[in-house]
Amino acid sequence: MKTDNSELKKFNTKIITPLIVLFSTSIIAVFSYLKHYPVRDWFMIVFATVVIFLVIGLLTEKMITRFIEINYEKAMSEKAEAERLEEESRAAMEAEANGESGVKTDSLEVKDII
Repeated sequence: MKTDNSELKKFNTKIITPLIVLFSTSIIAVFSYLKHYPVRDWFMIVFATVVIFLVIGLLTEKMITRFIEINYEKAMSEKAEAERLEEESRAAMEAEANGESGVKTDSLEVKDII
């Protein structure tokens, strides 16, 4: 699967942490509210949930960011390698067209061997 190199860098990872924190905390806040926890306990649960999922979100964001960077570097090296190979093949075709085979051979004859 080929992707455009510019698309690899455009992925916005800054939104991952807030989404994880808001989504997870809202689920736990609603669940603990429906279980009729006292207000003090409810606030402690929500605060602890925010902190825990903030750490999880930051770790997830860092992992995804590093994964994207690795893929970008790999795509750039593949592109550079393809360009190098294309340039080499172009140079070989030009040399062949000019009459140079690029490979020098000795002119051995049968009498030289015997």
